[in-house]
Amino acid sequence: MENYLYFRKLRPATATAARDGSNNYTVAFSGVGVAANLDNINEIASIAVTSAAGGGTGHASILFETTAVLPAPTYSTNALTIATGSVHYLDPANQALANGVLTLDAHGTAGGYTLAASDTVTITFKQGLETSFMYPVSAFKGLVATDTDTTSLHFASILGDGTDDVVTIEHAAGKFEDICKLMNDACNAFPKDGRLVSVIDLGFGETNILGGANPASITSIEYTPEGTVAGMAT
Repeated sequence: MENYLYFRKLRPATATAARDGSNNYTVAFSGVGVAANLDNINEIASIAVTSAAGGGTGHASILFETTAVLPAPTYSTNALTIATGSVHYLDPANQALANGVLTLDAHGTAGGYTLAASDTVTITFKQGLETSFMYPVSAFKGLVATDTDTTSLHFASILGDGTDDVVTIEHAAGKFEDICKLMNDACNAFPKDGRLVSVIDLGFGETNILGGANPASITSIEYTPEGTVAGMAT
């Protein structure tokens, strides 16, 4: 009976990004995974806009202050006037996330907010879709260094199709060989008795790597399944 390789992303996690120029979207968020793979709005628990100088404009429906973010936002019904340093919470369902960039609906749309100069946006990613995943060892096809500090693991598609599922690992520069050793140990260092081998577990801000040490200085992973089925977003 073969073993299974288990991975868990860094979630929950919070990140802040600045407005991109004069646009109503942010620069790419960093520190929460590879930007190109941050595209699932359903992973976001809350979005908070901090007004730098009181110049932004929110739709009349944005009237709520949060009292808790995780596991789910809790709001009061207190209106909050936009002022220097004020924080305004938006419904993630009304916004769009692609390639790590968050685009906000403008204030003329329900739930929208028009950013002003130097405003910042903070997002909180929650435990949810594609946070954790596992594959049988036999599904592992190989790995490739896509940059000096990024390695991609390739698995046979969970749908059985021709395009690989990919796990992207961010790590210290020049540590590709350490990732190779990690995957070799995960696949071959245990009796093949149907056990679950936890390879990379970054859940709740902890860093748990197979073997206990983290010689590659792994900081994040992202998961890109090949297909789109019920319960799976790409």
